[in-house]
Amino acid sequence: MKIAIVDDEAEARKELQLVLHSCGLELVEQAELYPFASGEEFLAGFRPDSFQLVFLDIRMQGINGIETARLIRKQAAQLPIVFLTSSADYALEGYQVFPAGYLLKPVGKVRAQLLDILQRCLPEASSVLTVQLNGRALQIARARIAYVDVKGNRRVGGRRGCVVHLLTGRELAVDSSYPEVAAALRSADFVECYNHLLVHFAAVEQLLADGFELKNGERVPISRRLYRETSHDYMEYLLRK
Repeated sequence: MKIAIVDDEAEARKELQLVLHSCGLELVEQAELYPFASGEEFLAGFRPDSFQLVFLDIRMQGINGIETARLIRKQAAQLPIVFLTSSADYALEGYQVFPAGYLLKPVGKVRAQLLDILQRCLPEASSVLTVQLNGRALQIARARIAYVDVKGNRRVGGRRGCVVHLLTGRELAVDSSYPEVAAALRSADFVECYNHLLVHFAAVEQLLADGFELKNGERVPISRRLYRETSHDYMEYLLRK
């Protein structure tokens, strides 16, 4: 994919490029990044299919970010635009061009917010889970995950890791902690049905009186405390599908 960064500050462009290349989303980390020093420079060669995502600094010399966004919208109504700003003063005016989000500079201090925006406006970027295994990054397709728990007593660097259970029955004991993995998988399709057990609804074959039977034949429990809420969430998931 191609991402444009439009900002008249060279250091700001460089910082955002570094943050995007280490954000943890493979699609974004491998994207082609195109820096532009002004709205005029960006618009000179812009076409509706030029980019899949645009970062726009609001306060620029010449054509500012909001005016640049208005001109983009005349050609590309659905293109995700993320505003960069050092102040929230322009938020109301900016919403007239339907941005995907706002990031306060410096972006290095709002990585979590950036990741949230990327996952919302680029759904395909969230198709993998990135974990740490033996000190290296490992990416697992979410569609392959049945559930995640803290089986055993695996500890890495003084803290407990977790186990990612795949639909094939394979178990991956990873270094990433359960809270880290649960936060990364936070969506309507992954729900904690038991203490430190996160199940993937797409892996469920049927709802039982005390748990789930999975498509690979395994069974995972649902706590009595969470049964009503979990079963309701599962029914809503089935209706969406």
